[in-house]
Amino acid sequence: MRRFALVLVLVPLIAACGGGGSKKAPPPTSPAAQADPGRTATLALFRAALKDDRKALWNVLSKESQKRLGGYGTFKSQGAVIIERALAPFAGKDSAPFISQSISEQFGIVALRSGAKALAFPLRHEDGAWKIETPGPLTFQILGPAPGSNGSVSQIGVEVHSPGVVDDAILWVDGKLVRPTLAPAKGKATVFANLAQPLSRGIHIAVVFAVEGNDASAEAWTFSASG
Repeated sequence: MRRFALVLVLVPLIAACGGGGSKKAPPPTSPAAQADPGRTATLALFRAALKDDRKALWNVLSKESQKRLGGYGTFKSQGAVIIERALAPFAGKDSAPFISQSISEQFGIVALRSGAKALAFPLRHEDGAWKIETPGPLTFQILGPAPGSNGSVSQIGVEVHSPGVVDDAILWVDGKLVRPTLAPAKGKATVFANLAQPLSRGIHIAVVFAVEGNDASAEAWTFSASG
């Protein structure tokens, strides 16, 4: 069996941009928010990667992602390998998402974990089905805690960069939704959440999702807390 090599490379979902002032980013309110869209899409993703079926892998991606990847020819020779590599740490394990949730009628999110490794990517609802979304114009800069760091953790912070204004952002810590504060500014937005108490000693996983207009992005990372 070929080693994984796909395009999701941690599929950072990011969104950015400004306005003024700050606002609370509301939790998902869509009627579909309790659905589990990620399991089917993730299983199809892994199945295609395991078989090195690049056409099937291409078909799992959203139309917007396919456009960004430059067409099937480019994807087959380059992009598919990047995706398979990103999925490699999660192969041969339970690939069921630990986060799989609709954010709106248009977007959802999936997050996977394997020990100290984590992966997150958005979903896009197209033609009655959920498709995998690859990185677009939104990008993240993790402010803290840094990936792989160790220390006392009482706040999660991320900076989102994009050409427009971030519409919304959501954070999860160890799979639990936390209500962040979204502070937008021109060209970037800060997303942060103050935790009720410092995280307990051990490895933890944070996931961020952001959306701006017709684009969405997500990222997951792990770190250690000293209690």
